[in-house]
Amino acid sequence: MKAALVAGALALVGCAAEPPDGDGPDGGGGADAAVGPDAATCAAPIAAPPWLDAELAATMAALTGTADIAPGVRIVDRSTSTARATVRTYLRDRLVALGLTVRLDDYGTGANVIAELPGTAGEPWIVVGAHFDSVRGSPGADDNASGTAATLAIARMLRDTPCRTHGVYIALFDQEEVGLIGSSYYAAELARAATPILAAHTLDMVGYDGDGDRRFEVESPTPALWADYQAAATTLGLSVSETVTMSTDHQAFRDRGFAAVGLSEEWAGGDTSPHYHAATDTVSTLAMPYLALAARLSALTIAREAGAP
Repeated sequence: MKAALVAGALALVGCAAEPPDGDGPDGGGGADAAVGPDAATCAAPIAAPPWLDAELAATMAALTGTADIAPGVRIVDRSTSTARATVRTYLRDRLVALGLTVRLDDYGTGANVIAELPGTAGEPWIVVGAHFDSVRGSPGADDNASGTAATLAIARMLRDTPCRTHGVYIALFDQEEVGLIGSSYYAAELARAATPILAAHTLDMVGYDGDGDRRFEVESPTPALWADYQAAATTLGLSVSETVTMSTDHQAFRDRGFAAVGLSEEWAGGDTSPHYHAATDTVSTLAMPYLALAARLSALTIAREAGAP
């Protein structure tokens, strides 16, 4: 949910054509490549993994009720406590399958799903996440199955990225739609523990590209984070706009003093889903190749911040 539009696009960057992928058949260096790869492996950029499109499609189908999310179980939305508990189990199992340490961060009315992807040096950590709940009556494909699916894909790409110095927390937030409850709880938890956080990245509504221009909005970044996204966009042949949009999960981190940024489709620029918070917010209205680009843009940005070339 993005309850308030604060301002339009402030800055634009156009980018060159995407360079050829330079990765191996797995789309990454493999889980073991995170520690001690040789110089040639370290120099390889993040490619378009061959598994990415199929994995995003399967995740989106499970989250929006067009496929089983558990044996014999389909959900119509992600608003009720029962549906959200089912989604949490699904997300936890997906992250565990990646070999990550995962916990359910229960705060009473809901729970976040938090996974740890260690780096070679650990602190400071980077956070990447998205909210998994939807409003009642909406499948919530764009808002925000898209960000959730992208975050799971980012977790896999980062796991397979060599030379990461900093650790990454994968955070899937509950109850964004009723006031940023999950992300506010998690950000406050990090602040109370004085956890060193280099940056927090959130994704919300990253699946709609009506005009096909492959442009994303980078919401309320610090100057350093804006530069990071510009550089990654140039590498991938994308365009990005800087906005001051708030009222989604990155605000919870900014409010507690962390450097934070949101990634979205062109919410401020007007090229955003007309099916927002509606029963028609289905996968069929989205551009799946654009969703894949959102995952790749964030993964590349975060990988570089984490110490990968």
